Amino acid sequence: KTAVFIAPLLIFAGLMLTLENFQILHGVSCHWPVLLLILGCGFCLLFFQHQQKDVVMLWLGSFITFLGVFFYYLNFTTWADLSWLWPVFLGIVGMAFLAVGIAKRSSLYIYFAAVFILLFVILTLVFSVSTRLWPMSFVVFGAGLWMLEYLHHKTKG
Repeated sequence: KTAVFIAPLLIFAGLMLTLENFQILHGVSCHWPVLLLILGCGFCLLFFQHQQKDVVMLWLGSFITFLGVFFYYLNFTTWADLSWLWPVFLGIVGMAFLAVGIAKRSSLYIYFAAVFILLFVILTLVFSVSTRLWPMSFVVFGAGLWMLEYLHHKTKG
């Protein structure tokens, strides 16, 4: 079933890029992240279609989808922004954990999401204010680990 969906997509993408290479079409290559969006959404659909609900499918699908959105942003701004936007990757990991946590109603995934998203926010603020503050990320990560350990013991006892 998957090949029936992916094969025409690859043929279409290949034809469009070839037409751009021969300068018949213009601006096609800046839309390559749409392939990530389709792939990510496909993994998410697989998660919701199967009875067993494998969380890896949802996490991977969410991660790839958010990554595709971020890459689209970079395509239409500038990839040079990656020098200070790199913490977005931590935010994307956090958003993928958040999607799994909401779908599975699991507080453990939500805690992981909170740690990654908080780390993303802190590092983004640090790198936009001063690059000398990056060691504060260790403080945030350590506090997050303590919080996870505390919550783990609280749920056990």
